[in-house]
Amino acid sequence: MSIQKLKNSYTSPVAQSGFTLIELLITITILAIFVAVSVTQSDLRTNRFTRQIAIDRITTDIDLVRSMAFARHDTLTMVFSANNNSYSFFTGPDTDRSVMLEVPGSDNGIVSFSSGMLATIDITSATFNSSSELQFLPLGNVKSGGTILIDNSVTITVADHTGRWSVN
Repeated sequence: MSIQKLKNSYTSPVAQSGFTLIELLITITILAIFVAVSVTQSDLRTNRFTRQIAIDRITTDIDLVRSMAFARHDTLTMVFSANNNSYSFFTGPDTDRSVMLEVPGSDNGIVSFSSGMLATIDITSATFNSSSELQFLPLGNVKSGGTILIDNSVTITVADHTGRWSVN
């Protein structure tokens, strides 16, 4: 048998390669659905994560001010401003206060949630016996307990006398 005869006797069927337009459209649609679900879930997680950072920041500052009041044997006050979405630190009794500039993470004694990563967080209200001031006396005990409401959903409660906080 000659080589030409062998070539002619073996014919391979034409193989179809690639995807049809319908297959590509279905695949792209399924991928778009997965991306939309994952982006939504990541946004929800990011919001919870950011809120937890804000809660941790506030509660850590409460602990810091309480321990500094005891260590310095001085009256220290955190003044919350729901309008400015911030809080400030002061040293000294009610009649002779000055801003505490040396508080870690503050900008000249002010912690603001109005910009940066915590800009989405809202200090909704802070109430301590009809005041927005959380005051620690020289022995580290609190003048009046109360609550701080974050994003209308999370409440930080500061106990009378001890100044210990809990998150609800």
